[in-house]
Amino acid sequence: MSLSRPHVSGQELTSRAQHRSTSIGQVKAIGTKNRSLRGIAGGAALLSSAPSFASETFIKSRSKSSRGKTISTRVMEPVAVEPDVSVEVSEPYTGSSGEPMTKVTFSIERETEFGSHLNIIGAHPCLGAWDIADSVPMDWVEGVRWEVTVELPQLELIEYKYVVRYGWDPEGYSIWQGGPNYMLATNQSHEIAVRDKWVSEDWPSDHPAVTAASAAVAIYAQEHPKPPFRVPDKTSLIPKWAEDSVFYQIFPLGFFGAPSLNIGDEAPMVPRLALIAKHLDFLQELGVSAVYFSPLFESDTHGYDTADYFEIDRRLGDKALFRKVVKQCHARGIRVVLDGVFNHTGRRHFAFRDLQEKGPDKSEYANWYIVGARTEDYEGWCDVTYGEHGFSYDCWEGHAMLPRLNLAEPAVREHIFEVARYWLVEMGIDGWRLDVAHEISPDFWREFRAVCDAVAPDSLLVGEMIHGNYNAWVGNDRLHTGTNYQLSKAMWSSLNDHNFDELATALLREEKLYSGLTLLNFIGNHDVARIASTLQDPAHFTHVSALLMFLPGLPCLYYGDELGMEGRPGEGDDPHCGGDDAMRRPMLPPVADESWPAVAEERLAMTKRLVQIKKSNVAFQTGVMDMKKLSHTDEQFIFIREAKEQKAVVLLNSANHDVEPWPEVAIPTSVAPEGAVFKDIFNGPAAGGGGDLPASFTVTNGMLYLGPCPANSVKVLVYDVPKPVKKVLQTAAVQPKLVPPTQASIV
Repeated sequence: MSLSRPHVSGQELTSRAQHRSTSIGQVKAIGTKNRSLRGIAGGAALLSSAPSFASETFIKSRSKSSRGKTISTRVMEPVAVEPDVSVEVSEPYTGSSGEPMTKVTFSIERETEFGSHLNIIGAHPCLGAWDIADSVPMDWVEGVRWEVTVELPQLELIEYKYVVRYGWDPEGYSIWQGGPNYMLATNQSHEIAVRDKWVSEDWPSDHPAVTAASAAVAIYAQEHPKPPFRVPDKTSLIPKWAEDSVFYQIFPLGFFGAPSLNIGDEAPMVPRLALIAKHLDFLQELGVSAVYFSPLFESDTHGYDTADYFEIDRRLGDKALFRKVVKQCHARGIRVVLDGVFNHTGRRHFAFRDLQEKGPDKSEYANWYIVGARTEDYEGWCDVTYGEHGFSYDCWEGHAMLPRLNLAEPAVREHIFEVARYWLVEMGIDGWRLDVAHEISPDFWREFRAVCDAVAPDSLLVGEMIHGNYNAWVGNDRLHTGTNYQLSKAMWSSLNDHNFDELATALLREEKLYSGLTLLNFIGNHDVARIASTLQDPAHFTHVSALLMFLPGLPCLYYGDELGMEGRPGEGDDPHCGGDDAMRRPMLPPVADESWPAVAEERLAMTKRLVQIKKSNVAFQTGVMDMKKLSHTDEQFIFIREAKEQKAVVLLNSANHDVEPWPEVAIPTSVAPEGAVFKDIFNGPAAGGGGDLPASFTVTNGMLYLGPCPANSVKVLVYDVPKPVKKVLQTAAVQPKLVPPTQASIV
């Protein structure tokens, strides 16, 4: 995920942009097709984008300064530019071939001083890629209103902001808009109008963060005939068993201490997978519902260079042993999800071996990979030599050991689909985690979903997604869910920076864009630093774990994090792992011994409590979270989860000091009625937390007072909605029916 310019809560940012210098004669034309530089430059010469650069540009002054004083309107003299002056002109972003575009008109009201002008800037190249020199100038319309129309790709998530510039020098003085970045989700419309409000130090006092960012998605689309491409569904239902599940990721080669290199086809099989039996009691007591195994297939190194999709890596065991492991997990109510690496293979895969031995001209598998004659350097491509000749091939991120599969080839697709069927049916797994899913066409995942649904309708598909709009890959006809990288950083970074505004902004983005999706949340995995190494204050482990368990989504623990295991990228010493073996060290024994870190037992007990609360309270399983009911400061964060049967309030105090008095939190009657009692199920003797904090809190005058709030504390409050009392209908007693006597009965 590309990170945008950080936002600052409650104030404008003043800066001198640290970008390249642009001198006279080197002005860079920016924006969309046929857009020229325009606006107020305080007397600076402006250039049109015409090839001769000799046309005239007129500049109209603003009618008022920011202090409300009237300034007479004037027209400046035209400026001619000598034709022999060298001017660098960047090519505007026009989208990839055939990429549908939407015209978006941005409008905002902001008073400016004479000599300044308003620009729009954002993460997308169309908006300058956060480079102020490439930001798009806006047109002054009237009064204090500015406007500009930009072409943006459809079905994209766009972050942007407004900036006031004084002149056109990239090093010049500028004022950035405060508050969170605006978010815009472009749809299939041909035209969209967005009306924003300038956010500065005068934030609304009632709810600044939401008010600041929610206007970004006030989209008024004028629908035209839909273009000839599929629009992703923005909802996705997950299997019922996953709704209250807690996932646990195991990187098997590291977990079981396997060597980093597989020495070849003749290497002996070592049944390390059998060791999982020693950990099943540990996992069950922890409350794990599903184990997600990183790659288990035969490979040469870390598991992502697959040699054979139909065999278990000989460093771990074989298929018979794995089938036994699946049955052992199922017997304890634990589901099993496998990592499927279908974007690329290893060079020992049978298809690539044949291609190497026979060459592209003779191999029947030449179309299984993306191959070309080596005539020049291709960025991200790799070489292989056979005999006196060689060929180039597309390899994932330039790694020669990872040739990229050609998933447009029918034979390749069927090969992958057969792999999916085999492990779901023959081995009984419950789903797939799909590597680099965001780099593979959503159409491929539609076919893959249909294949899996046909043989295992209750299976779960989890896509690894780092970049882009998750709606493109997740939906009821594609993947069920995806890895939530966009939220992961905010959970720990907001604690390190004592800036919960970052977390609020990330959650607002999710509410606006992914409200119909249930994403997989995590605070650690095999690719990122362990959470114990990431947090600057060890006391915040409780806070980040509570966020993992109680925010909307499917929580996934990374093995050993619950014991305080540490490790950062680059800290490892295995030359075959690039230093990442530091996050993939062998798992600690399931029973405490001298190898456990000093914090292990405390963290394990706390994690168990959080997992138990997650799994036993419906508010944290299916409850919705309304950002309008969220409250936060830099170091305190409160959110509400609402299910029909139960309401929950979670409070985090990340400050290293007590907070007293604690602000009251408004509890709308839609959440809980007057007099409702919320019980703290995380603290106090009854919850296993000890201490002398209040055990319950009562809604009084529509407010819930949550104090006192000790340093680095977490409170989890729930209110169980009383079940309606069924009314018993009073019915009259049934009188016996009188039967007239018969003649025979009369004496």
